[in-house]
Amino acid sequence: MKIAFLTTTLDETVGWGRYAAGFLAEARRRNGIENVIAPNPARLRSTEIRWKQPFLALLDAFVLWREVKDCDVLHAAIEPAAPLAYFLSLLTGKPFVVSVCGTFADLDSYSKPVRWLYRRAFRSADRMAILSRYTLRVFERGVQDAKTTIVYGGFVPPAHAPKKTGISAERRILAVGAVKPRKGFHTLLEALGRLKREGFAFKADCVGPKDASRYTEQLDKRLVELGLEDHVTFHGRVSEDALNRFYADADLFVLPSEHSGTAFEGLGLVYLEAMAYGVPVIGCLDSGAEDVIRDGENGRLVPPGNVETLAETIRQMLVDEAQWKKMSEAAPGSIDRFRWESVGADMNDAYKAAIKERACESA
Repeated sequence: MKIAFLTTTLDETVGWGRYAAGFLAEARRRNGIENVIAPNPARLRSTEIRWKQPFLALLDAFVLWREVKDCDVLHAAIEPAAPLAYFLSLLTGKPFVVSVCGTFADLDSYSKPVRWLYRRAFRSADRMAILSRYTLRVFERGVQDAKTTIVYGGFVPPAHAPKKTGISAERRILAVGAVKPRKGFHTLLEALGRLKREGFAFKADCVGPKDASRYTEQLDKRLVELGLEDHVTFHGRVSEDALNRFYADADLFVLPSEHSGTAFEGLGLVYLEAMAYGVPVIGCLDSGAEDVIRDGENGRLVPPGNVETLAETIRQMLVDEAQWKKMSEAAPGSIDRFRWESVGADMNDAYKAAIKERACESA
């Protein structure tokens, strides 16, 4: 099977790029490097979702079609590559698959000048590979007649994660993610402020890019107002080794993601990364975390934006040693379904289904 792999970024410091790079590596591993054609994203003009994109995607398609015409299937690994895959499919007659990673499952995320094109591309795709069940529900609100299948995002677990023995005396809480409204850091701060006022002892580490913005300024101000300076530390972006140490030291992982406009948590690989270390997790309902977290088994799911429930759930999970131990032991076994080997097999099945159905339609 020969695949044309289309993406607008392979930058693994961002979610889109990390997702695309993982699927590209898995496609090459399964099919051989020589059977995966992956044009450099820097060559593409149609990388941004803006009013010019239909014209630029068509131009890119005319430039690339000779390069990909002998492929068996085209894969738009992230949503901004969908228009290019659609036009290439029209030019070559080849089936195409589009991955949907999260926020851009919602058609309202696209500006009106290009919304029609994405709707047409999604409806025309031979397979829409959707990141999670919740993402699929969002997608189907705008596109009801597409050929969909669930293909989770994958990750590589640590080779040797230290075994957890119990809750530490410090009660270390960890949150990992870009510091922006969708990740729910404001809700986490309010919950931790409530716990501090009630005399509950803990240490919290927040790891992830913290760019200057009105939101981060408000968080810094609220941190001081809540008297959390000695309890909560924002570390910013850290190295991979440092991040692994944070996971190894954590007693509880908390990321209360919530909707911010049309933005939402499509899956949440950080929950899986934490569970690989035996760390119980807390995430929110109405997000892709519902596919990762089995409530009461490897973590807890709470309503988004509910400070009181979040605070009480954190307290319960850090004082009930028996419950914590049960979840800690269950957590590493929860990740197998999301390993790249398993996820890559699902994507390979999507490729094969797209090829088979297009062949049947042409017969």
